[in-house]
Amino acid sequence: MNDEDYQKKQDKLFGNHALMVTPMQPDGSLDEDSTRSLVDFLIDKGVHGILTLGSTGEVFAMTDDERKRLAEVVIDHAAGRVPVGVGVAHSSAEASATLAKHAENAGGDYIFTTGPYYHPHSAEGVFRHVKFVGDSTELPLMVYDGGAGIEFSLPLLRRMADNIPTLFASKLFLPYPAKIAQYGEATNGRVQAWAGHDQLNYLMLQYGAKGMTSAASCVVPAEQSFIFEAIRDGNLEEARKSFHDTVGPLNSIAFANVLQYPQCYKRALKWMGVIEHDATKVVMEPIDDVRSRELRAVLERIGVLTAS
Repeated sequence: MNDEDYQKKQDKLFGNHALMVTPMQPDGSLDEDSTRSLVDFLIDKGVHGILTLGSTGEVFAMTDDERKRLAEVVIDHAAGRVPVGVGVAHSSAEASATLAKHAENAGGDYIFTTGPYYHPHSAEGVFRHVKFVGDSTELPLMVYDGGAGIEFSLPLLRRMADNIPTLFASKLFLPYPAKIAQYGEATNGRVQAWAGHDQLNYLMLQYGAKGMTSAASCVVPAEQSFIFEAIRDGNLEEARKSFHDTVGPLNSIAFANVLQYPQCYKRALKWMGVIEHDATKVVMEPIDDVRSRELRAVLERIGVLTAS
């Protein structure tokens, strides 16, 4: 791929990328029909992109075969309407590279990875892992600063930017919104800053993030895209009002227990008629009646559901 073609790929990566939940059957297998329905819903509501196989998608509990099939279904059904990113995080660099190559062959637009998790690693080990994955394909690479508990220091990001040609962005999940403004200077503008913490995305966008990944965008995609565009265009009061009227209240319930936010969004999407089941993988604890009741109350308050 020449530099011009690669730049075109990067230029279309911006804005509100929905961190997609993975629709499942009651037995925990993939629900492909609901997946296609969710892809249509997100695109119809104006997301700028879709990121599948992240934490929100329960990637940590899925087999490699399930991951590959989900990527195929999402990419095929999106059919170029919006860019699709594919999470390829794995403790094994070789396994992650295999998933990255699969995403490329399936037609994905970018890949997304953490550092190697499970066992502690040095900065050198993290660099070697990410470079191995980045060098395995020509797809643009987004790294996850704070994902799996691994923070990427600014010197490490600078080294990655200097040595991994495909690296285009770092998604920030740490509770330090101001770090967004430091990425560009640390990497000589080579690495874009992306907001990646639903409770802080609103602030991170104001610090200059070029894009954001958002689990809440599964439920309020239009509102999240509006907030991104309003901040980008300098309409802060409009962005502030939309955030406090919709995304803020939803986050207050969904992220009251970070272990259960995917379950909350799946329950909401089931109530909305977008997916058929709110099933999750075995490791995910179901939400209780109190949480479910309060979730519904918030969805009614922000206008996602009609009051019963």
